[in-house]
Amino acid sequence: MLLLIPFLALACSAKGANIESNAETADDWQEYANLPWPALARLKTGENPIWFEFGQDGPNLIESASAASLTPYVPWPHAKYVTAMAVWNGFLVMAVNRDGFLVLVPSGALSQSETTELILYRSAEENLWDPYTAESFFIWEDKPAVLLYRNDFFGELTAPAPDPRVYTLDFSSPVPVGAYVPALEIFPSNGGSWETELLRRGPDGLWYYRMKEKGQARNATAYFRTADLNVEGERISFGEWMNSDPQSPLAAYGEAPENDPGNFSLPALDEGFVYTGAAVIGNVVVASWEEQQEAGVGAAGFMVVNFTIP
Repeated sequence: MLLLIPFLALACSAKGANIESNAETADDWQEYANLPWPALARLKTGENPIWFEFGQDGPNLIESASAASLTPYVPWPHAKYVTAMAVWNGFLVMAVNRDGFLVLVPSGALSQSETTELILYRSAEENLWDPYTAESFFIWEDKPAVLLYRNDFFGELTAPAPDPRVYTLDFSSPVPVGAYVPALEIFPSNGGSWETELLRRGPDGLWYYRMKEKGQARNATAYFRTADLNVEGERISFGEWMNSDPQSPLAAYGEAPENDPGNFSLPALDEGFVYTGAAVIGNVVVASWEEQQEAGVGAAGFMVVNFTIP
């Protein structure tokens, strides 16, 4: 069950992190967990946060968000940042724009013991997602899935339409696996090059999605809804589409902890940095952060820390 989890961005200590990362032990974690995705690090969480920023080849460990690299601001569709996160099969899964999936696995979930250790995995394939925007994160056939599309708001189209448009996190593959979602492949019949751009679940439980005609003078947009993504949706008005958005400005996802801590503390961020989402897995809080300037994103990443009750 996915729930909105509130939190307060208050100051807390950031003196250091306990993290192990090297090829030899990563191979050990791979065999131990019996998961197909490459293992990046073992995180021993505590009261001190562990910070990561997104680099060219995945997440890099840093001391704090303010210590992130001087990354140039780029329009948000072209930046690397956490699109959304959700708890799935006891794991915390993050979809990262222009990159792939990150998975945080509590070692206790594998050994059936209490622990504050997490193993960080990455499921990505070089250049697979990079030309596209991954704004929609959902569950398809019991797997985390992302819809890719070409965002032409900030510039001309330079890549072909993604095919397939949807990629899933799969236990059978180290990299994301392509999938076809029938409703998202049925386009308006008036010609042109249509692409599905956005998919979301409305507060009424129905699926809502937006399609746009690419490379045409009109650049027409159409909106649809359906109760089942295996069948064609019905066309709806722009007003109905707008009313289907259940999200608040801060989208925070996760499982409610056994002992709900209510509002929990997160490290304070410097001016220009914001938290964009948070999730709770076990006794650990995972929060995504970004350096923002209008429609641009500079540095971005995520933070992991044990939650404490104020």
